[in-house]
Amino acid sequence: MKLSAVAAAVLLLSLEQAAAAPPQRIMSLKVCTDELLLDLVAPSRIASVTFLSREKAGLKFWPQAANIPINHGTAEEILSTHPDLILTDPFMAPSLRPLLAKTGARVIEVPPAENFDQIRAVTRLVAKAVGEEAKGEELIAGMDADLAVLKARRPAKPLTVAGWGTGGYVPGTGGLFDAMLTAAGARNVERGAFGYYDVEGLIAKSPDALVYGDTYSGTTSLPASVSPTLHFMAVACRKARASPGSCRMRC
Repeated sequence: MKLSAVAAAVLLLSLEQAAAAPPQRIMSLKVCTDELLLDLVAPSRIASVTFLSREKAGLKFWPQAANIPINHGTAEEILSTHPDLILTDPFMAPSLRPLLAKTGARVIEVPPAENFDQIRAVTRLVAKAVGEEAKGEELIAGMDADLAVLKARRPAKPLTVAGWGTGGYVPGTGGLFDAMLTAAGARNVERGAFGYYDVEGLIAKSPDALVYGDTYSGTTSLPASVSPTLHFMAVACRKARASPGSCRMRC
């Protein structure tokens, strides 16, 4: 009886240690979870990230993704990877949930982050799941330090900024882009949730700055497709303003 009790105690302890061990084969099914995962853990613990992490836009910030296996979110890839942790988002297809359950892996549905408090919460959620809570707090502290610098350098007069994306999409208030502008002491030209602007519409809004970012494959690159348009806008903006040097374009 004593030996049985000791054996049971050893087995229980082994199970507890296994449960407490950080995951070693983490699979990410969304590009946003790719980025956070790459910031938190060593590549040796990442079983797979999405194919989008091999794009030039992402490799600028997470070059280690170039040497990590990729996935396209297919059933075959998920089952053959044998992950012990899967990171995804709440917007997955309903048919995918039973498949993820079959893997036996823990599944974390990471919600979107639309402001800095939500970024902190999401970072802590994923950091705890991967066993890197100290690293998560380090990332948050770095972000907060950057925000403090932005606050100290806010311009006396807020700039009006337009974020112009593919198809003329302009993000509005209530999202992360607007939160970043506010933190920097700028004002979003679009006051609704979002808008779509052609060249004439943007000129009419007369923003102080126009910003755009890199795109992933399958979408048109704004810098490549509209560079003549940006030049035209800059000229038109200067003509429309009393101060010729007041129009700025940024990317």
